[in-house]
Amino acid sequence: MQGLVNLVNDLALAMAWLLPMACYIAAWIAFLTGAWGLWQQRQPQNPFVGRPWVPWIGIVLSGVFATFDRILTKSTTSAGLDTQVSLGTSVTGYTDAATGSVISGTGPEDAILSIVSDFALFFEMFGAWAAFMAVVAWNASATGKTNRSKLSCLIQFVFGVILLNPVKEATWILSHWTTSG
Repeated sequence: MQGLVNLVNDLALAMAWLLPMACYIAAWIAFLTGAWGLWQQRQPQNPFVGRPWVPWIGIVLSGVFATFDRILTKSTTSAGLDTQVSLGTSVTGYTDAATGSVISGTGPEDAILSIVSDFALFFEMFGAWAAFMAVVAWNASATGKTNRSKLSCLIQFVFGVILLNPVKEATWILSHWTTSG
């Protein structure tokens, strides 16, 4: 189990290093395509004849991608999770809080919470990537590059934000599950 936890946390660390780079690359691409689109609005061969909002979406999304950590922090605050998201700072690896067994505690609830807390970094990074990809998919949907609905992008973003604090969510689910049963 310890090897699996170490492997998953190493994958999460790699995702944590790649996400800021992906955000800044997406910001540059969105800004350049938005600026190009605004310039093309003045040209006779305008590709955005029926869609004048497309270049403005690129300009706005460049700011969204450049400040993605603050947007995720505000989203978690709105969801009541109060998680501070930070991109580009040093990320630490996994340290086992329990000596001996990874699964510790007095019952199944403690075991589930222990497992969730061991894999918390992976859940957090998976949630951040899910939210990032939801914004990318929303851009593709808004510009007409895909047939995906904007509501599905919103749902993906919400579930990505929920995954940013997996221990609190698992505690909430377990407390409501045990009291309703």
